[in-house]
Amino acid sequence: MTLSASNAEKDSILESFIAFARGNQEVRDEIKAALNQDQVIDIATSHGYAFDSLTILRRWSKHTDFSKDTWMGWFSD
Repeated sequence: MTLSASNAEKDSILESFIAFARGNQEVRDEIKAALNQDQVIDIATSHGYAFDSLTILRRWSKHTDFSKDTWMGWFSD
């Protein structure tokens, strides 16, 4: 991610990462085992998706099922 990436670009990258993770059980397991958002960001970066914690915060409510803990709400299982 470059410093000049717009919020819309970072949001799009996060959307793509969530879609990627939904289709990849190994990545979902890594995310579910993450202890904090920095670890989630590191997982995303290791797969070529670069965004920051503000992107997660900004997009949190759209993707999260608040009946589940943290980013596990991104997934239906």
